Amino acid sequence: MWIMPIIEVTCPHCGRKFVVKVPRERRKGQGAHYAWKIRRLSRLHEEILKILWEHGALPKRKIQGYLFERGIRVSGNSLSGRLSELAGLGYIECEMEEVALWDRDRMMYRFRKTPVWYLTTKGRRYIKEKLA
Repeated sequence: MWIMPIIEVTCPHCGRKFVVKVPRERRKGQGAHYAWKIRRLSRLHEEILKILWEHGALPKRKIQGYLFERGIRVSGNSLSGRLSELAGLGYIECEMEEVALWDRDRMMYRFRKTPVWYLTTKGRRYIKEKLA
């Protein structure tokens, strides 16, 4: 389980010391920083794991299509959030190839290859124990 780092801070005005939990900055695809708070997976989390178990590594839009076939309508933003939470828990990982500069004026970047999501060993173990 991922634990938030704890930092002791001193107030510059009064000199009082206190402890602050600081979420680490994580790169895209490394998972939600709050994933350690998730105690139980939702039905959507479990359906995503089942789809990755059955079909192997998939991009987000393919996962969304398989969910739709199962009667689960989910927006792209919601799916991204659930994938990020599963990645933060260590059940899935994202493989991204290389990033290219898409618009120099606005400094916008895009992936050259679509990122794909796949199960980790921990994710396969969860499927075998809980969902199989």
